[in-house]
Amino acid sequence: MAFEFNGGPPTQYGHTTLVYLIGVISSLLFAITGRLQSVEKEKVKSELAFLKAQINPHFLFNTLNSIYALALKKDDKTPDAVVQLSELMRYIMTNSNDEVIELSKEMNYINNYISLQKTRLGNTVNIIYSVIGHTSGKAITPLILISFIENAFKYGVNPDQTSEIYIKIDIEEEILTLYVSNKKTFSVQSDSGIGLQNTIERLKLVYPNKHALMIEDSAEKYIVNLSIKIR
Repeated sequence: MAFEFNGGPPTQYGHTTLVYLIGVISSLLFAITGRLQSVEKEKVKSELAFLKAQINPHFLFNTLNSIYALALKKDDKTPDAVVQLSELMRYIMTNSNDEVIELSKEMNYINNYISLQKTRLGNTVNIIYSVIGHTSGKAITPLILISFIENAFKYGVNPDQTSEIYIKIDIEEEILTLYVSNKKTFSVQSDSGIGLQNTIERLKLVYPNKHALMIEDSAEKYIVNLSIKIR
């Protein structure tokens, strides 16, 4: 028995089969897309957890160094510095794993950190710190700003040279702008830059297309200008 195909319109059976196959393929594609999105979210969470695990000991190590320097000088401000450190660590232990935190709490953390540095450094460094705007009703990812500030104290402080650190935080509606500038003092401190690099990676993961980071690294100055669209 011979069959001839004349290129005519498909039969009702062929049409139904085609619709069924399209439905099956569409369902598979939808399931695969959903699975890929789920895997990507888990990957982002794992990367953030890894980065935070590196950041936290980094802060603790550098802050303990600050208090150690005070203790060596038998400075009367050492007890205050210990209290400030306890507040820093309490914040890290209780809030650093949150996806977002109230901006007021993050700002309080930064204030404590800068106060601790002022206590440690005294009049040896000119620290200019200002905050413009209101934090009410705003939220931000924890520890996303501090590395840029901490970096200025690492590389902008040397008792044998004139040191100046300028920090300005401007909060205007949904945009937070951080400006940090320090004169390079070529301090003998050495660091692998893990904290700063991790923060840059976290910005890419948490604020994709919602931040702008400009870094000016010249022979004499290091300047950071970061803008974030906060929630």
